[in-house]
Amino acid sequence: MSGIYHDEPIQGRGSGRRDRSSDRDRRSRALGYRSNSSSWTFISEEELYGRRGTREGTVNAGSLPEKLRKLLEMTRTYETDDRKRTEAFLEQAAYMADYEEDYRMRGIPVRHIFVAYQEMQPDELRGYFAWRTRIRAGEKAAGGRDFTRLYAAELINLAGVSSAQEAFDRLLYLQASAGGSDTLLADASLKHVLRDFVIAHNLGHDLALAYCIDDPEKEAADLGLAYADTVDDHTLYAAVRTLAGDQIDGSRFLPMIEEDACHVIARTVRIISAKEKAQKGKGILERLLGPVRKKPHTMFSWLPFRTEQPDGYRYEVDPVRAYEYTDGTWYCCSYSSYRNPDEIQNLAGIVRECERLLRKSFHYKNALPDRRKDPQTAALISDVIRGWMEEKARRMRPEIRIDLKKLSGIRAAADITRERLLEGTEDAQESGGLSDLLWDAMPKPPEMAGAIPEQPETADIESETRGSDDARPIPPVPLNTSENYAVTTPIGRDSARTGESSVFTADENEFLRLLLEGKPWKEFISERQLMLSVFADSINEKAYDILGDTILEVEDGTPSLVSDYLEDVKQMTD
Repeated sequence: MSGIYHDEPIQGRGSGRRDRSSDRDRRSRALGYRSNSSSWTFISEEELYGRRGTREGTVNAGSLPEKLRKLLEMTRTYETDDRKRTEAFLEQAAYMADYEEDYRMRGIPVRHIFVAYQEMQPDELRGYFAWRTRIRAGEKAAGGRDFTRLYAAELINLAGVSSAQEAFDRLLYLQASAGGSDTLLADASLKHVLRDFVIAHNLGHDLALAYCIDDPEKEAADLGLAYADTVDDHTLYAAVRTLAGDQIDGSRFLPMIEEDACHVIARTVRIISAKEKAQKGKGILERLLGPVRKKPHTMFSWLPFRTEQPDGYRYEVDPVRAYEYTDGTWYCCSYSSYRNPDEIQNLAGIVRECERLLRKSFHYKNALPDRRKDPQTAALISDVIRGWMEEKARRMRPEIRIDLKKLSGIRAAADITRERLLEGTEDAQESGGLSDLLWDAMPKPPEMAGAIPEQPETADIESETRGSDDARPIPPVPLNTSENYAVTTPIGRDSARTGESSVFTADENEFLRLLLEGKPWKEFISERQLMLSVFADSINEKAYDILGDTILEVEDGTPSLVSDYLEDVKQMTD
């Protein structure tokens, strides 16, 4: 019968109306369940053990160890209420905490609905305690899902251990030793057991960071959004990248200057959000993050567990996630995973404006058109770019330090030199030795690893945002790419394609002109044996490098040009 048991019954199978109250009663007394071709059937204690007699089954009760006989007596009253079942389990687990068994069970244990000693037959119980004895002794023994669950339930309630840390270590060993598809530990549910254990037993926060964060990327994004004023630029940039990743990862230019882009974008978003918060009460980052949500949390899910923490207990995993125990209920306090799409689009627009001005500053060959038309934001970003480049230059200047400990040596050498000069000593060899002495004693500047990089030109940005024509030009920073010709190429100028006919191939140009003129395109694709989706991706990739956006959409196999870029497409295909 072991092959017909499953982890969870599927509700709602079969046809016809059923008495739900009767189902609940049968389920409470069921020790297992099985399926046929059309429905699920609960298996009662009488059916499960009918062929093997009573709960003592074929095992002679007189041959059982005394402690095991006592456990069987404690399980005669079958508890169906969750609270009573948990209390009964804790009493039985404490009684059997030090029990050891040397027994080899035939076959494998059947799967039961609940995790408790009362679910098992005598031979299964003997098999479990024998398996537990071997696991405790350091053996790697596979015992099946129910044995693993039962032992995990003992450990989370600290049965048979001297401390919570010892129980946690044993859970880790159980995870490492069990393995296999027949155990609970082979799936992701044990991760939640370890998480809940750290929280419920107030273990160290080094363990919290390792076991209590299900989605590290989201957690880091929440941290960056919530504490933008205090986190470093890299943390905030990672949060922005999580939300507006398409705008950043889809760019060819930003990866070339990743460090510069990180600092400029992070500082720009931080300043804009702070200004909005001062004016409106909430900045873009606060609007993206939303309020903290307090949601009920089921501790250890399917395992019997009694909380020992006092009412009001709180465990902080990190600054953006905490767990509370209040009025007999556990709660998880964290930020929602929902992000307002309008705010994400606004954030992407800020990132794009940063890229536009960075391209202009670095004289990248393809300039982005100004779609935002916001001179105040442009001026702010220009200030951020200039400030970062000045800071970057300061960081790369060599630092000269004077070792004051050598000052006495310099003075002694100078005194000797003065005395010999007064005596008229003019021996070249001796003078040379004194010169070496002075040289050795004097501090030296550190070796320069390389020349200080040139600054990007900010005069063009200043003239754009402030109307300044007398800004002192600064040589541009050459990008580490063969594609950078250090030429700004605004859309619509013939000089943008110096020595080139177009950014697109002949086929791509012809295809775009067909779409612009509303002419049939299917025959064109068929004649050239092109795959429409791949062809469209190639066009969009080239357009993104110039416009910072895609120009072609394909929906239900039909391509269409984005209306915002029709004039740009005409200029690029002329």
